[in-house]
Order: sequence, then structure tokens, then C-alpha cells
Amino acid sequence: MAGIEYAQGRLDAEKELTTLQARWYLRCGPKSGYARWYATASTNTPTPLVTAITASVSDPAPLPRWKDQMLRGLRENAQLVPATQPPPPVPTPLDVRRAAPRRAPALTTRSVPRWSTTTTPSAALPARRSGPRR
Repeated sequence: MAGIEYAQGRLDAEKELTTLQARWYLRCGPKSGYARWYATASTNTPTPLVTAITASVSDPAPLPRWKDQMLRGLRENAQLVPATQPPPPVPTPLDVRRAAPRRAPALTTRSVPRWSTTTTPSAALPARRSGPRR
């Protein structure tokens, strides 16, 4: 249901860009009737681009389509297979680590001074009385 035509010889550059008379002509659709999809490429189109388009158009891998949105003529020529969801991917070790619940840090003992028996140099000492004690 896909085809490509390659025109040889000299081509008019203006006609290549404005008409279907181009160096490359790609078409898709049933052989009978008109093309359902087509693309043209001029002489100056890079060959790797034409190769990539051709490869994607002729790739036999199935494409997702809504059955009700296909034209009847195409629906009759297509192989319709119900789509199923792929299985979920297997988690990687990093996924498992990220999903693991965060544990609270373990309680550790620390030495925290509650009072001190030393005085700092800036602390004012009480004045002593001179005289006998009672």
C-alpha cells in the first residue's frame, strides 16, 4: 500500500516546488483509486531525509488508529488488532530506593552541658566584706 517514484533527468526547479513533478514522489493507499497520502521531495532534498521518510512509511510495525475514524475503504484493507496495555516496567534499584519510606534518624546520645561550675572571665565576682565573720 506504499510506493515511491524517482524521476531521472533534468527537472525544472520551480515545478519541483509547486507541482507533483518532483524528483521523489511517495504515496500510500490502496493501488486502486487515488493515493490517501503522498509526499514529494525536490532534487535538493537531502537523501538521508528521503531515506528516513521511506523507512517510516514502509515500516511494517502496527500503528495505533481509532477504528471508527478510519475511512471505510481503508478499514477494509487494514489488519485491525485490538490494542492492549503493555505490562508495567520492572522497577530499578533506584526506583525502589526512592519509593522506600524514609526512616526517622536513630536517637543518639549527646553530651549537653546543663550547668557549669566554672565562671567566665567576664562574670563579675561579688565583693567581699572585710571584717570578722559571724
